[in-house]
Amino acid sequence: MLDLYPVSQILNMPKTAYPTVLHNAFIDAGIPAIAPEIGAARVLNREMVALFVEGTMNVLKHYGIVDGPMGRTAKGMTVFVGNSGFPVLATAGGIVEHLVKLNDKVVPGQKVAIQRNSFGEVVAEYTTAVAGEISGLRSDAMSEPGNPLVFVLFNKPTQDGVETYPE
Repeated sequence: MLDLYPVSQILNMPKTAYPTVLHNAFIDAGIPAIAPEIGAARVLNREMVALFVEGTMNVLKHYGIVDGPMGRTAKGMTVFVGNSGFPVLATAGGIVEHLVKLNDKVVPGQKVAIQRNSFGEVVAEYTTAVAGEISGLRSDAMSEPGNPLVFVLFNKPTQDGVETYPE
């Protein structure tokens, strides 16, 4: 189903670490399911919403629920598929400055963010421990210790195809 969406990244994780979400219940019942995410929390991104509407219509057309020509799909696009998300967590409080953008490729040890106090002094610098693509950035300018700042979509071996998600 995800191949019917015109997106640049796919987290291919058969089940998430949240056992009570609806798509996990569908998968447990043998029903194919996906969980599309439409951008940053509390931010309306009309272009991203349009991509997901187009992809959802493609799914409905593919299964014969709705008639009409298919829209754009992942075919012909450069799509990065990963099976895990690596969170970079804040160790200090302060103002976050991202050094990467969504979809940027990163390598282990690459600096992805810095954090400053209200006097402009650097209180922390953050790097990624994995190679992959930036799939999420904190949208709030301020952060406290423990908050996720950056998510990196990457591939890692899993045991029995099951991924655990560090939170």
